[in-house]
Amino acid sequence: MGKPKKRSVKALVVKAERTVQKVGTIQVCAPVGVNIDSKTGELLTPVELKLLSEPVFTPTVVPCKLINHGLQKACLIVKRARPSNCDYVVTSKVDLDIPIFGMHDIPDIQPGDHVQEKAEVESIDIRGIRDPNANECGAGKILIIKIVYKVEVCVAREETICISDHCPGKNEECGIQEGGFQDIVNKNNINIVVNPFQPGSKKFV
Repeated sequence: MGKPKKRSVKALVVKAERTVQKVGTIQVCAPVGVNIDSKTGELLTPVELKLLSEPVFTPTVVPCKLINHGLQKACLIVKRARPSNCDYVVTSKVDLDIPIFGMHDIPDIQPGDHVQEKAEVESIDIRGIRDPNANECGAGKILIIKIVYKVEVCVAREETICISDHCPGKNEECGIQEGGFQDIVNKNNINIVVNPFQPGSKKFV
């Protein structure tokens, strides 16, 4: 009985999976009418930050390190009541582009690796400070906005893998498991494999 024939396929092989934190932060001039507690920085006026879309990340991979810039579109909504009628609320809106930055040490990753990231918001914090450039008679205030994200990071590398056309045993004896794989990156129309040669490996969704 002849030896099983082998063939080569290109696949993205997962090199690292991490859960990291990234922070988006911006300082803006407080809209007129926003009051703050000068001792704690807490806002005394109802303010809401509405996120308009998913954050957009632009990852850069250097040896053993992931550097990440990003941008979050948002809208700052301020609500205040008119003195003559407490039931009448005037809303002002300010569109914001909030920059995001993160840098993480991840062993074994290299330039050219593919990065997939899935983010969810952990917290949003808005605090105020007095504008140091405002004159003593002015009422200038600055709002400091911070968004903390929990980000699932998956880093994969394109590799050539040899497999047999015939595999008499079960999945654990085969180089690649059968079906059910989730694409990580598929721009080059290549097969996607998560952790080949490691039976029962966790698939990244």
